[in-house]
Amino acid sequence: MNRLRVKCVKCGKEWEKDSEVSWGPEDISSSLCDPCFREVISPIIHRKQVNEGNLACFGKAGTHCDQVECKYLQWCLRMEESENATDLRKQGQHDKTACQS
Repeated sequence: MNRLRVKCVKCGKEWEKDSEVSWGPEDISSSLCDPCFREVISPIIHRKQVNEGNLACFGKAGTHCDQVECKYLQWCLRMEESENATDLRKQGQHDKTACQS
């Protein structure tokens, strides 16, 4: 599997992702990182949630939400799980760095 460099168009953070296409070392794509995506999309989804009779809670649920009729429920919970996993990985990297000092 090949790797593609990606850069967030909002904050400039860079990461790599798997790609079927063979990319050169200087090739880079652009997108939004997960936190920036959530920041951009949340107000839009909040307006839709209110219009549909739900609470404007997208991105605030944690690991559980009682708004079972909300169209965004599964997406919201998956985003939260993804960010929690990223935070744990960052914490692990921080801990390793501290141990090496």
